[in-house]
Amino acid sequence: MIDNEPLLRGIAANPGAPTAVLLRLLGPEAKAAWPVFAQRRLPDEFVEAALRSPDAGVRRATAGNPWLSDEQCLRLAGDPNDLVAVRLFSGKYAERRPRPLSDAVLERIHLATFERTAPHLTLNEIVGELDRCGAITATFRRRTATHPSPQLRLQATYFLDALDEEQRAALLDDPDPEVRAAARRYHAPMALTAEDLAHAGADRNRAYWYATRLVPPELFEAGLADGHAYNLAGNPHLTPEEIHRLAAHPDPHVRHRVAERDDLTPELIALLAADPDPDVRLRAEVEPAPRRRAETLAVNGVDCSYPSANRWIFRNSLHRPALDWYHACARSPHPLLRRAAATCPELDAPTVQLLAADPDREVRLLLSLLHPDAPPALLLDAYVAIPEHRLRLRLRDTFPSRGVPAELARHDDPEVRELAAADPEFDGDLAALLTDPDPGVRRAAAANPRTPVGTVTALLADPDAAPELREGAAASVHLTEHQMGELLDRLEIPR
Repeated sequence: MIDNEPLLRGIAANPGAPTAVLLRLLGPEAKAAWPVFAQRRLPDEFVEAALRSPDAGVRRATAGNPWLSDEQCLRLAGDPNDLVAVRLFSGKYAERRPRPLSDAVLERIHLATFERTAPHLTLNEIVGELDRCGAITATFRRRTATHPSPQLRLQATYFLDALDEEQRAALLDDPDPEVRAAARRYHAPMALTAEDLAHAGADRNRAYWYATRLVPPELFEAGLADGHAYNLAGNPHLTPEEIHRLAAHPDPHVRHRVAERDDLTPELIALLAADPDPDVRLRAEVEPAPRRRAETLAVNGVDCSYPSANRWIFRNSLHRPALDWYHACARSPHPLLRRAAATCPELDAPTVQLLAADPDREVRLLLSLLHPDAPPALLLDAYVAIPEHRLRLRLRDTFPSRGVPAELARHDDPEVRELAAADPEFDGDLAALLTDPDPGVRRAAAANPRTPVGTVTALLADPDAAPELREGAAASVHLTEHQMGELLDRLEIPR
């Protein structure tokens, strides 16, 4: 039996498919094409029809599209099926959307002031998934502190320490008793007890408690003996004596975490700046005392390999240094400070140009991921260098999908070869890519506009051709509207 699903997916992905053709794919007979609705830009007329579809599967597939407008997202956020609303921010493409969801969309999801029919998830589960995907922006989090709804002000109590004094005071004296109680609970750090440790269900619980709770002296000693020195080194409630002890710990990772603290004295910074470990020395040197928490957190953030969640991509940190500080960091001789500068999406054009030519590779890669105006050449470099962010980079409007260097077609990584195979200006050997070992490369080569019409026609007519080649041929811009219509007729897709 011939598998027609590749042809349906190919037509759905075809950039030349007119709205009339795409609308035929909304019926259940074309269900195999629905996942593609999240993978390409869609005409507004088609999105409008999809949002009105009585089939929740159609609406859910469309909700995963990362290029939807704010108005379209707002409508989907109030969909009667909660799985449709969740797809706005959860899913392969939705989680990598080029722009964050608007505050209005986030508010509608949080408040749920509409009826869900046959709900699959509780509101807490939906909000938890929203947070897990990193879709809650810093702008929205700040607004919750003064929101008219106590339900949203309650959310603000979870990050009380990141608010200004006036906002904290208001929440601590909130007219709603639940909000007020939560604010006061989070305002005073909870003390760790021996009973907590005895009943800890997993080691990660102990790790979290040692890093966040008020640790009595005897349990500080227990934490050291239990191998939790690294977690203790990040605890904001340590005494000066405990910080000094950890600064002399034999593990350089522990000393490095101490060097990241925002409460270090000049004497302790001088001690760590003479550390035998070069990474510890560098982290201590780049920030003199007194340190400011927002700046310290910004510098600490670049120690991760690369930002891996939307909370980074959308700059969801509530602790934000002044823009002038970022601009000054961009001109610092210290690479850690220049990396911190590269994480700021508001840098002006001259500073972006400066960092785009930075000798430190990490600076350039961070800039490519986090600044909306990073040069296209930098985006291409990051695509090759950081596999986990390739899809996110390709969804950017400025990603260079044309003029890809021909040598990338010979790259060891098939995702890099696929990029070359999809380039409509590719001037290499497309015939060779049609026989590439990787099916994704073969599919892209078959869809490439430079693949001859005769080859496309032959692939569509050959029932024995590989599925990915038939899918790529169905996505070819060489197909006319009439040919696509005939193909759908042959697949028995109703008009």
